[in-house]
Amino acid sequence: MEFSITYNLENHSDYVLKKNEHKITPGEKSVEELIDFLNGKVDIVETEITELTKSIFKHIIHNAIHGNQNQKNLTANELNFIVYKVLKNNRSNSYYQYYIPKVDHYEDATIYVVFEKRTRGIYTNNNKLFLELSIERGVSQYDYDNDTNVFKGYLFYLDSYSKGEY
Repeated sequence: MEFSITYNLENHSDYVLKKNEHKITPGEKSVEELIDFLNGKVDIVETEITELTKSIFKHIIHNAIHGNQNQKNLTANELNFIVYKVLKNNRSNSYYQYYIPKVDHYEDATIYVVFEKRTRGIYTNNNKLFLELSIERGVSQYDYDNDTNVFKGYLFYLDSYSKGEY
């Protein structure tokens, strides 16, 4: 049974690759380029990490340490975060319509985007924005050529976004 599940996932990856191959150009964007991309979509303001709840920040650190982007095996003390608030206005309405603050335990209805500079990790409480930023970040030539988990994740992001699954 396990072989069957793996086989189906591999077939799905192949299908998604063929469907999206024309959209994939290996190469990764820097955090600065991602911030420019974000600023081109919505109005943002840099803020302090302390604006996030302690439990959310711990969750972000855990994901940063154990995620696929941490290929350097950085520890919590080596991480370097930059935090942005997405201002609620006409430019951000399409993101706020997909935001449910109670799920994220925030008292206000604010979308946050956190970048980890050394791993280029992206953390946000908005799935649509996460998918757009992850797709914009791109994938390395190595990950593309070697069909790594990072590349498979990238294919998943492309597929989910194209289906409006956010």
